[in-house]
Amino acid sequence: MIRPSEHRPTQAIINLEAMRHNIDWMRQKMNDQQKLFATVKANAYGHGAVPIAKAAISAGCEGLAVATVDEAIELRQSGLSQIPILVLGLTDPQGIAEILHYNITITVSGLDFFEAAYQQLADTKQTRLLDLYKLNFHLALDTGMGRIGLREVAEVEAFAAGIQAYPWAHWQGVFTHFATAGGGPADYIEAQWQRWLDLMEAVPATVDYRHYANSAMGLWHPKLPASDIVRMGISMYGLDPKDQLPSPAWGPDYAVNEADDLQPILELITEIVHVKKVPAGACISYGATYQAREDEWIATLPIGYGDGWLRHYKNLPILVDGHECPVVGVINMDQLMIRLPKHYPVGTIATLIGPDGSFNNHASYLAQQVDTIAYEIVTNLSPRIARVYLNED
Repeated sequence: MIRPSEHRPTQAIINLEAMRHNIDWMRQKMNDQQKLFATVKANAYGHGAVPIAKAAISAGCEGLAVATVDEAIELRQSGLSQIPILVLGLTDPQGIAEILHYNITITVSGLDFFEAAYQQLADTKQTRLLDLYKLNFHLALDTGMGRIGLREVAEVEAFAAGIQAYPWAHWQGVFTHFATAGGGPADYIEAQWQRWLDLMEAVPATVDYRHYANSAMGLWHPKLPASDIVRMGISMYGLDPKDQLPSPAWGPDYAVNEADDLQPILELITEIVHVKKVPAGACISYGATYQAREDEWIATLPIGYGDGWLRHYKNLPILVDGHECPVVGVINMDQLMIRLPKHYPVGTIATLIGPDGSFNNHASYLAQQVDTIAYEIVTNLSPRIARVYLNED
């Protein structure tokens, strides 16, 4: 298990007050009947699943969404014993005993899961668990994402009939995912919506929750009939699903979202651990790909691709004392080097994500420089980076 490196200065500073602000902002777009689930899959998008989940519940979220059963179990073992936890990905029926024991709500894409799960309990002589626990599940519907779920009305009708053979399974919800709400053809949303309405005709009235809203749908499509659950993901962390920036300060080449007051909750910082002046012609890092053109101040920072700061981030500037400092040479597994405008002492703060002076390494801005998305920038941050939480309850 990778543990945080507590004896080096590289830290992700996470402001929970900003997260509470983002949750409140989403709440303002919802009605009183809708439930808000905090999506904390993939270590809460790199922010730390357990602390983020607890803070989100404290801020009023009614449930949690994860990607795997293992992620759900981690939350249950941390003390979150009562809150609903929905696993959004498909699950191996071999784990049915733990799913029941930890009261985890799973996603299914057909009836095969239930037959295999029952057989697993029979083979291990644990069918008595079905007298003690109900299996809550949501059925995935594929309205155009092409990932998981049933696609045809006849398939849903057959599922509704077939699930009656498993009285220990509680069909609690049904959901879909819109492929272009966060970017892509707007008319594709309309096509998916119509397919969703068609499939809903085959869903029994006894199913409690019908939900389709992620961050993008929750923020930008409130005119559609309300999703019973809003699965708040990237916007909870203060980042725009389309990587729009919060002001025009970045220039006319960048899309701006000033309407949604999202506050990024994560800053990634480290400190200079070594500094030296090298003469013109000196080479830096593996492969000697960088050669100083003149006498230069070079600083070493204790972060690299082993921490999730990837090699292709080499063109992203690091902020030091209000200056944009370029990375020189290739990024190493555990360290990287930058060129300073002047001498700065060991211990000087360097900002990889976040503001410094008149500059701001906003995650969405950085993502656009390396042809990716902010989701990937923050989710890639390794568990060995220490997380420091501000404004805990």
